[in-house]
Amino acid sequence: MMNKKTSRNLLCIAIIFFWASEYCHTPYFAPYLQSLGFGANLIGFMTGVYGFTQIFARIPIGMVTDAFSCYKKTILFGCIATTISSFFLMFATSFVAIIICRVLAGLAASTWLAFSVLYNAYFKDDESVRAMTNVNAFSNGGKLLAFFLGILTASFFGYKIPLLCSFLTGLVAIVAVILLKPISIQRESFSFSHAAKVIKNPIVIFSSILAIMMQFYMQATVFSFTSSRARECGASSFLIGAISLTFTIIQVLAAPYIGKKFLVKNEKGKSLFIGYSLLGIASLLIALIKEPIFYLISSLLAGFGNLIINGLLMAIVVSCVSEEKRSTAMGTYQAIYGIGMSLGPVVLGKIITNYSYESAYLFTTLLMALTALLSWPLARKLKVK
Repeated sequence: MMNKKTSRNLLCIAIIFFWASEYCHTPYFAPYLQSLGFGANLIGFMTGVYGFTQIFARIPIGMVTDAFSCYKKTILFGCIATTISSFFLMFATSFVAIIICRVLAGLAASTWLAFSVLYNAYFKDDESVRAMTNVNAFSNGGKLLAFFLGILTASFFGYKIPLLCSFLTGLVAIVAVILLKPISIQRESFSFSHAAKVIKNPIVIFSSILAIMMQFYMQATVFSFTSSRARECGASSFLIGAISLTFTIIQVLAAPYIGKKFLVKNEKGKSLFIGYSLLGIASLLIALIKEPIFYLISSLLAGFGNLIINGLLMAIVVSCVSEEKRSTAMGTYQAIYGIGMSLGPVVLGKIITNYSYESAYLFTTLLMALTALLSWPLARKLKVK
């Protein structure tokens, strides 16, 4: 009989390898599509489909999962979807085939809420903060593994092999999920009426809009066109991977300080201002500098900014609603920020096609600067705690 600790450890393995499967090929996806002959416009659209799928998929998947308490099945579906997506991307060369694979990857990412809820169920009620901190750590650990595997394989074998790594890590996640024994969860069924009540909360709206801006930046730059920009400026596959690796590794290393000291000492609005300012500076560096080695500094700043913003917004959303509505709040929040995930690559792709990389990154800089300037006074006005 499998004990609870063993099942929890298997879920940890599944989380790590699930996100590795989603991200092994990410730093090289835009350059890979370029090598297939696609322009920035189409690359932006194909990248953006990942977020667009999540806008529509997260809430229905959350409803079904909560209604039938089928958390393990939802997680297994997510692991299978990301594995199938990466497998067929290795052979897909047409626009339609690549879009289908990206939709599958978006569906996989939409199951993330089930991972979080099931992992939290293995802890006592008063250990939720610890559980969510662990979940984010395992998620970043998976991305770190992904970028490490990507650097090793792409540097020696080309852009397609990281897709094979995504497929293989997905298989590991599937096996781990099949073996684990899920803990029973009794939850209030998700409904659109509950979602409507939660979304009327001004702090949820405020956090979700800010998250749109964060995801706009991440999906358009770090996970899309920064790699293409670096490649255009003469970066090797190793350096492209190192740029993405720096973004993730700084979040793993800095998480204890940010969570225990920085966010505790500083006012929430001030922390948001600092986070978005760091994203703006990171974007400005890429706009003005054509030496890709300096993009490591950009990734460092973006990693710090993302760590501050992401952890803080999640905490704000969870704390501004009653306990029984927290799953609903997180599902709604994640569905809304999918708008940014979808629009970011599409908008930057159009700007790059019609103007230049410099114009695209200057636009992102201005967008982050505006968000930084508005977030602090709005947080004070809403009395965000």
